[in-house]
Amino acid sequence: MQKLTQLLQRFGFVGFFLILEIIAFVLIYRRNIYHQAVFNNATAELIDRTLGLYTETADYFMLREENKLLAEENARLRAEVASSKYRFYDNKSKLSTPLQAYQFLSCKVVNNTTRQTKNYFIIDAGAQQGVKPDMGIISPNGIAGVVVDVSDNFALCLSVLHIELPVSVQLRKTKDFGSLEWDGKSPFYSNLMYIPTHVEIEQGDTIETSIHSTIFPEGIPVGTIESYTINPDDGYYIIRTKLFTRFTALRYVYVVNYLYSEEQKALENRKPIP
Repeated sequence: MQKLTQLLQRFGFVGFFLILEIIAFVLIYRRNIYHQAVFNNATAELIDRTLGLYTETADYFMLREENKLLAEENARLRAEVASSKYRFYDNKSKLSTPLQAYQFLSCKVVNNTTRQTKNYFIIDAGAQQGVKPDMGIISPNGIAGVVVDVSDNFALCLSVLHIELPVSVQLRKTKDFGSLEWDGKSPFYSNLMYIPTHVEIEQGDTIETSIHSTIFPEGIPVGTIESYTINPDDGYYIIRTKLFTRFTALRYVYVVNYLYSEEQKALENRKPIP
């Protein structure tokens, strides 16, 4: 009796009740085959669910790592395609030799806006990774923007959804080029301007980056023609373009490094010969 009183004082009535419940459960389990089976099945189910949750969690983190590796592999493959190379004439061999013109760096979008008239996004790569202002940004599906400022490990980029960021683009079918200019409205559409009305166009025609850009390689997908009208002010088409890049779900992108950008810009900025 004294020991029982000591237990009550030490654990309290709730603790003492729990101890008795555990003792009763052990006695039932050891002497009843049915309860042993129920307990074992419940324990096995709990273990299976726990292992399943662990596996799903591990798969999630492994998938994230695999996505990163896949993005890096895609960057390497992009650098190998023909549109990423220029052909230079070799006086010795008398042959036209392809030389690397573009490099691609995979990175992730860490901040993004789509509801303003001047939208920006931030990527997790900066000066230490070789990112500089005026480098292009493309998504897995099309163009995304242009770098305007960098820190050591991040870069601020103008989005294609920016009313002051025209991009030189062309019709894939005819190679006629114009300017892609966002009107500040839908994040899914933009307008192709300055295509002459004598050019034959159709709904669904593909629009891509042009050869006149020092930011993007030629042939990067931009979008398709949704509809078109004629601008009464200048007589050119206003081509409503459905963008390939989903800016509302922008996640992994590539920084485009045009290796001959400075040389080309220096030549373009020279004063014309009188």
